[in-house]
Amino acid sequence: MINMPPMGLGTFRLKGEPLLATLTNGLELGYRHIDTAQIYDNEAEVGAVLTRSAIARHEIYLTTKVWTSEFGPGKLI
Repeated sequence: MINMPPMGLGTFRLKGEPLLATLTNGLELGYRHIDTAQIYDNEAEVGAVLTRSAIARHEIYLTTKVWTSEFGPGKLI
């Protein structure tokens, strides 16, 4: 059974220092569900923050949304 946290920390409109500060603080406060989307254009930054954190990857639930233009063969990995 998967016990994904019902509430996640959203990353909409966050980039650069605001994203770094928000995610770092959120992880310190106990958030383990992080939500992002391709259209936010911050997935690489979110990944970098998670990589630098001391939290084990298996403790993090990362959800994302895929823009409809990316549906189809060879587009969605």
